Amino acid sequence: MDARLSVGEELDLGTAGRSAGDQFVFGGDLTSTEGGEEHVVGSIGGFCVTTDLERNAGQCASTAVLPEGQITVQGRQAGIPVPGPVVNAVTGGTGAFRRAHGQVTQRVLTPATWQLTFGLLDVRPYRPEDGRGPDEAPRPVRPSLPGK
Repeated sequence: MDARLSVGEELDLGTAGRSAGDQFVFGGDLTSTEGGEEHVVGSIGGFCVTTDLERNAGQCASTAVLPEGQITVQGRQAGIPVPGPVVNAVTGGTGAFRRAHGQVTQRVLTPATWQLTFGLLDVRPYRPEDGRGPDEAPRPVRPSLPGK
């Protein structure tokens, strides 16, 4: 899946010029070429905070929003705002991704187009009508009787 950024802003915070605490804020569409034609499958948004000037690196967090739920990602990246290939941790999610863990590999194709490859574990179907997945169906419980 590709991230097609429509927002990519560098924020110069604190000391003028490149300094610790500066941020890169981004957002855009997630696209897929399944079936040979590109179509939008979701959106992505996030930010990076510069923490290491020598390596032009910082801590980044993002959220991919898909019809089945959200996937959150976090980790360190060098080369902000255009990092080289990087692997970050999947830190959680919602819906079908509520128990997901794993990693995402990000490759920069252009400054505004990133290729994202998610390696997810423990993704389960989600039933929005009752807020539970199939493994969370209610189970009968014996009532406890005081004094017995």
